[in-house]
Amino acid sequence: MIEMLDKVPGIIAVFRFREGKLAKIYGQDISMDLDKLSNILVENMRIGETEAKELKFLEPFRGFAMILDDTGVVFVDDYLVITDAKKTNWDLLVKSILKGEVIRSG
Repeated sequence: MIEMLDKVPGIIAVFRFREGKLAKIYGQDISMDLDKLSNILVENMRIGETEAKELKFLEPFRGFAMILDDTGVVFVDDYLVITDAKKTNWDLLVKSILKGEVIRSG
């Protein structure tokens, strides 16, 4: 299923973003409007891509991470991982996502 979930503490939920919609693929239900959250993700990606071009990044922009209160949000390559920001290992989490280790079954 989701290989890295046992390795990274603090993961609350994992979502897949397709065709403008979020679908939960692992974890707890979250009390957020998923349509509103989808719109925020799209807007943040647009801003990030613009800033990456302005900063002349050599690699393509793939996503972002942020902390909102005690909630960690990582959005990379159409996957959204929500964590307890204080309990997660951010280095391990982001590296695992970038390596494609979050999702093994699709």
